[in-house]
Parts: sequence; structure tokens; C-alpha cells
Amino acid sequence: MARTSDDSKLRVVVPPLGAHAMFHAVKLISPLTTCLLTASCPFLGPASGMPVGQWVPLAPMNVARQETGAARIGDFVYVVGGLIEGFDATDVVEAYDVANDAWSFVAPLPTPLDHMGCAALDGKLYVLGGYSGDFVAKSAVWVYDPALDTWSSGPALPQARGAAWAVAHAGKIYLFGGKDASGVTRRTTYTFDPSTNMWSSGADMPTAREHLTAASLDDYIYVIGGRSGSASNANERYDPDMNQWTALAPLPTARSASVTAALFGKVYVAGGEIPQLFDVNEVYDPATDTWSVDAPMAIPRHGVAAVALSDRILAPGGGTVQGLAPTNAVDAFVPPAPPPIPAISGYGVFAQAAALFALGAVVILRAKRAAR
Repeated sequence: MARTSDDSKLRVVVPPLGAHAMFHAVKLISPLTTCLLTASCPFLGPASGMPVGQWVPLAPMNVARQETGAARIGDFVYVVGGLIEGFDATDVVEAYDVANDAWSFVAPLPTPLDHMGCAALDGKLYVLGGYSGDFVAKSAVWVYDPALDTWSSGPALPQARGAAWAVAHAGKIYLFGGKDASGVTRRTTYTFDPSTNMWSSGADMPTAREHLTAASLDDYIYVIGGRSGSASNANERYDPDMNQWTALAPLPTARSASVTAALFGKVYVAGGEIPQLFDVNEVYDPATDTWSVDAPMAIPRHGVAAVALSDRILAPGGGTVQGLAPTNAVDAFVPPAPPPIPAISGYGVFAQAAALFALGAVVILRAKRAAR
């Protein structure tokens, strides 16, 4: 704007714009109005790599154990089996009351197990394969019904698996990798369909691994870390609809048996072991295929079956040294909540109106000149 000789009046000076200049004006105005109207601004991004979440201590389990299975059904998280002192497997199952931060015992497993796959589907808990304190993979499947507090047998795995990882996704259960009965690390993908009560085989993972972890997020399953001799930094995405794998940005810190879960659109990978016990907490953003770091574990652990709750990631038990050192400690990582969608303020409305007015003035002026 510029003033006329009469200081009480203002006139708008609109310089002539060619198509190229007008294009760049629109490019500039668009992100500026976006900054004003929303919390997303391309010029003022959030600081990266800054720890912003926190680890919160919770009520301990009754039994110290690691290499467990866990999943949530309704208001409870069920933590199944695991290794206790002496490398013995346990049949203990404890239910965590999410609302009251309290633990109680429920019906034990039909047989002691550790390193099993575990997932919840249609109100039931599925325990898949695992070891029995002997590091020999099993193929049995056990199904827990919390309404009846009873266990029953399910359809056996196509092949025995131990130290594999199970994920419930879109009405099915997927079991990835692990070791077979001969101790060979596998790349397999097994799928359980409850509508047929049968298992089928999917496309093999690009990377063979055991002691891996995985998380379901939106349309995909992210399978991360693990080991086959040495620790892996593999981060591979499985598309169940297309039965295809895609290699993504690798895990910055190669490790296995991590605390892994998806929440608020990101995948959190904390702790783990090999070649040491880790406390690092690395965060994968699928939208940008990039990693960042967040607050390290308050109690570094491995062999934890993490479970995503509504606003936090539950981490029950685990091992406190590389190898065997089970704990009954329980905590949760509380990541930053996603920012709410901001309401358009009066200033934001004014800013957009001003931007539209400026563009309109240019268009009208050019049209008048073209008509002369």
C-alpha cells in the first residue's frame, strides 16, 4: 500500500505481473496462508531429534519374566508366559487392568511357553508356537477366551516357530520370521484367517530374522530389527492386500527383541539387545520414511511384548541385562499427542481474505488492460 497526498487515504498499488511472476506470487501466498490458518508451516518446522515423550512407572507384575507374549482385549492387557530365573519357561498369565493400574492372575497356559507369538483377534487371545525353556520351536496354537477364562487348542502353525512375531491386522493374524524346529532362522510370513480357521503362506520377508518385532499401522505392517547371528537394522513394510514387501529407511541402531509399537501415526522402537543392552528410543515416521529419537528407556530392557494403548505404550517386564535377568517392572512410554486441528481464528480469516483480495485485484487489473 502507498499513501496519496491526502494522508487520510490509502491506495493499492498493483504492479503489472507477467504469468511467471503471478505463478510465483501464488506459490508464496499459498504456504503463507497455510501458516496462518493451520499449525503446519513449511517455513517453521518443529525441531527434530528432541526427546519430547516420557516414561511413566506403573504397578509391577506379580511375576518377573521376559520373552513374554502380550495383547489387549477390551479393558485388559494379557501378558502370557515367558522366561523366569534359570531359563525356565512359565505358564503364568496375568491381566493388567488399564483403568486401575492393577494386575491379577487368570487361567494359566496349558503348557509353559516363552518366545511365542501373541495377538488378539475377535475378543480372543492367540498364542503361537514359541519355546518351552528348551529353545526348540513348537507349532501348537493356544486360544484364550477371557469371557470364560479358559484355553483351547487352535489350528497348528504350518511349521514350528520360536522367537517369531505376531500381529493382528485387518481381521487376520500374521506371524513373521523366527526359528524353525532345526534352529534355522526363517523369512516366512504366515497368515491366519478366522473365517476359514486356516493358515496360509504369504510372500517371504526380504530379510531372515528372529527376535524381530512388528507393528500394524494403517494399511501396512512394519517389521523391524531382529537378528540372524548379528543384530539387524532391517525395516521392511508388508502390504497384506498386495502381498508385497518394501524395504524402508533402516533402523538407525541395529538390535533385536525391542519394545516396539505404533501410536499416533508413528512406530516406536525402544530398548533391545545384541550386541549390548540398549536404552535408545528411535521413532519411525512412515509419512517421511525418516527416523528421529525420543526419550530413552528409564529402565533399559529387552524381550518385552509392548502393547499400544490409547495414549501410551505399555512395556511389561523384560530382561534388564543382555541374556537372562527377568524383571517384574512395568512402565509406559507416553509420546507427545498429535496437535489438534486448530480452529480458524479471526486473524486467520483476515489473512486469507487479504491474500484472496490481492490475487483478485491482480486478475481484475490484467483483465481490464487486456480489454483495452
